[in-house]
Amino acid sequence: MAPTAVNRSWRIPRNPLRCMAICVAVLAAFMLIWVMSSRELVVPVIKTSHDEMPTPSLAQVMRTQSAPDRISGTSAPDSPAQVEAESLKEVRTGETSTSKEVENILNLLKQVNTKQAASAKEVQSLPPTTQPDWVFGNLAPDSPWKFNATALKEIRNITAVGLNLKSRLQEHKWGNVTKPALPIGHYNACAVVGNGGVLLGSRCGAEIDSMDYVIRIDLPVLRGFEKDVGGRTNMTILNLKTPRRLAESSHLKNRSLDVYENRLQDVKDSVLLVDYRARKYIMKALPVYKLPFSVVVTKNRLRTGVMSLASKIAGRSMKKTPTIGLVSVLMMTSFCDHAYIYGFFPFFKDKNNVAVPYHYFPNDNLNSDRNPPLENRFDALHNVDQEYDFHRELHRRGAVKMQLGPCGKR
Repeated sequence: MAPTAVNRSWRIPRNPLRCMAICVAVLAAFMLIWVMSSRELVVPVIKTSHDEMPTPSLAQVMRTQSAPDRISGTSAPDSPAQVEAESLKEVRTGETSTSKEVENILNLLKQVNTKQAASAKEVQSLPPTTQPDWVFGNLAPDSPWKFNATALKEIRNITAVGLNLKSRLQEHKWGNVTKPALPIGHYNACAVVGNGGVLLGSRCGAEIDSMDYVIRIDLPVLRGFEKDVGGRTNMTILNLKTPRRLAESSHLKNRSLDVYENRLQDVKDSVLLVDYRARKYIMKALPVYKLPFSVVVTKNRLRTGVMSLASKIAGRSMKKTPTIGLVSVLMMTSFCDHAYIYGFFPFFKDKNNVAVPYHYFPNDNLNSDRNPPLENRFDALHNVDQEYDFHRELHRRGAVKMQLGPCGKR
């Protein structure tokens, strides 16, 4: 019987080169199939050092900021392919895409400014305040108070020379003054009104408005707080930074966002006292507001020599930079026969640890991102404890009446 023929077609070829070629072909086929099936999952990765990390585009930043909306279910998350497609689209669209991104960012900034303006309007519409239950204890000035004309005259002999207003100031008229501003001269009763939150609920407004000359500090909010702080103003002494803020606010395209316009309206036809270094900013801002003022500019730095005068009056060394409040009080003693101060309380709590607002009007951006906390700034720049004791000393001597708490008889 003849042997059965065997099918040898399945056997591995005996030629080594032919065997290798077949293996390579099969492997290449499998790799091609795998790449084609997973193409959409491939995301290019670029390795960079820390210093060479690519800067994200504005559109990528905007997408990152809106990520919480996507997570909450308002839209589906982007797939890697979609992200890659959007990135390519950004490159192709060029300037058009960038302008849209800038417009989006400007819209976000506009929303923030609108919220700030709304806060300012809320301040103006606040109802009359009630007297908080603050207890000042040993922080309060001596009571009862009795006026001492001799003590005030001794102080004036120092301040009238060191703060000679005729030699230190130069006046400029601005706008059509409807009524002449009261000149800086000699007056019977004067008040310096600080911006301390201690004024809330004080009902000092009528007493302040009864003065012959009223000095305020740094364009505070008056509307809505008249019962506590009064409404009259004869002079406003501006901090060095305030004119610059005025200039920036005056050129906002959306005028409703300018929180200073109403404040200036309330003190028009009065005197604005400005440090000569800020003159360019005030002259840039006032043409926009079109309000009449007598602008008084110092010939040298506003605070020059103030601490030396205070040290001479106190009989001890007064150090650090004086606040505008201290400058205002000493200036008042140089041309007023009776001097009163309101709203001077630099502490954040009373004797019983009850919070006291730093300013009687809120939302003043004192602790914004650009400003360190108040405690740190005052520790570094001013000695408010020392100045507060100085004001209490003037009160104790009978030279200046320091009002703290509800107003009554003078």
